[in-house]
Amino acid sequence: MAMIGRALPSVLSQCSDGFKSLKDSPRDLYLTYSLMVLESFNYFSTSLLFVLYLTQEFGVGDIEAGTLYGLWGTLLVACGIVFSPVIDLIGFRGSLIVCYIINIAGRFVVATTTSKTVLLWTLLGPVTIAGSLGTPVQTIAIKRYTTESNRGFAFSLFYSFMNVAALLCASLLDLFRVKLRHGFNIASLPENHFLNDGSRLLLFMGCLTSTLALIISCFLRSKVELVDSIKQHKLKGHAEADDVEEGGQEPLLEAMEAKEVNRKIGDGGAAVTEPSSDIAIADKGQQTFWVSFLADAKEVLMSRETWKFMAMCVITVNLKQIFRHIDATLPKYLIRAYGCDAPVGLVYGINPFMIIFMVPLIGALTTNFAHFDMIHYGSYLSAFSPFWIVAFPSHEWSAVLFVITLSLGESIWSPRWYDYSMSLAPHGREGIFTALASAPLFAAKLPTGMLSGALLQAYCPDAHACDSETGEETGELGMSIGKSGDDAHIDKVSLRWVRPAALPATEEQPEAEGKRLLGAPDTHIAVPVHDFLEEEAVVDGALSHIQEGRRR
Repeated sequence: MAMIGRALPSVLSQCSDGFKSLKDSPRDLYLTYSLMVLESFNYFSTSLLFVLYLTQEFGVGDIEAGTLYGLWGTLLVACGIVFSPVIDLIGFRGSLIVCYIINIAGRFVVATTTSKTVLLWTLLGPVTIAGSLGTPVQTIAIKRYTTESNRGFAFSLFYSFMNVAALLCASLLDLFRVKLRHGFNIASLPENHFLNDGSRLLLFMGCLTSTLALIISCFLRSKVELVDSIKQHKLKGHAEADDVEEGGQEPLLEAMEAKEVNRKIGDGGAAVTEPSSDIAIADKGQQTFWVSFLADAKEVLMSRETWKFMAMCVITVNLKQIFRHIDATLPKYLIRAYGCDAPVGLVYGINPFMIIFMVPLIGALTTNFAHFDMIHYGSYLSAFSPFWIVAFPSHEWSAVLFVITLSLGESIWSPRWYDYSMSLAPHGREGIFTALASAPLFAAKLPTGMLSGALLQAYCPDAHACDSETGEETGELGMSIGKSGDDAHIDKVSLRWVRPAALPATEEQPEAEGKRLLGAPDTHIAVPVHDFLEEEAVVDGALSHIQEGRRR
């Protein structure tokens, strides 16, 4: 308690300084935060109900439902990469408008259809495409609406809003699934109508949140509008704006405008003759992009640090599978083991609630620990968490202890994962490095869903009765999940070479930076890299590289 008492003032001071740094940010930043809450609510409502909805409403078996869940997660990232040029072509405001128009139509179909075929085509098609265009675009917007000096805190706040949305979704899940199980119970409508079904009503809320997000997106300013606004702000003589300009901390939008001007100036200051047709411009841009991409990919793949990080990704795949089991396995397990009225949302909500409050506290308490050590030891807690279900298979609070232990471990190691990955990334190649080195995580999405379905079918089968008890077999389910997480630790202990080496200090990289690369912590508030955001961060890395290639 004494340590927490000493850490609390530091956390409050950092938060206060962070909010002060955002004081003069454009209104578009706060609009983007509101979009993040709405988009995160859409994601978590779908993720939590995915396997339950398929099984309860359409009679899909456990293995098939788990496989489809894994396929959805894989396609979400794949679509983000495939459609990333669209974002660069129509801009982030246009991308968000398209995203939410598709979302409104897609989520309405998902909530109202009674056809399994229509559901799967819509869920794995339009809804997935819309989801892949949402968060990556918002991430780009955050970068453009902030400066280097306040960007770290802006992203911390960004991720905090995501956890708030997850907590809100968890709270509404029990309300709609238990209290409003039969919706509004309108006698003139069929039982499977979305107004008479709590799960369908919750999914239908995605239409309402997407409609609100579409309206908000229309008020976001384009690059030109925002740059003009910033220039007018500076002309008024604001001291803060002058300091930003003198310190080289101008917003990224203005920096992009400057780069665009510089791009048109050739060697010796001569203007470059632009191609006379749009087709010629497109061809030139495509050639430049692919040449740049292949050169950067070759450089990254030849780096020893890339293979270190890739090995770490492979080692921790099983550990990160446990987090996916919260969505894919936990809801069905709780309902089948403890009845239809089991508080699935309440148990799930423990995770975002703890992350919101524990991450800044633990970050302040562990400022003297290297990020690799925090990952190494913190992940022990996460790997141990399923064994509560093994030890007490017939007690409902074992699931609560499972989520508490998992969340505590996440708040220790997950915030430092980003620091670790960036300490290995080649300078100036962070985006392509993250996209290439995280490929093993994508490959694990589908097997994780299939494993979830197989475990449920073997150890916690559906007895077609809400009050059925599954007995001691649920302990075997926890044992299987826990064993997969422990395998990661055995590998990690034997592969200590994945620890990043300290780089020598130079004029461009002072000694303090060299220590950070070795694993010394930063002083900013750490941010948990939620699995959902880790996927989107990789997409964002690919987007950043595409945009950089086009500017070249």
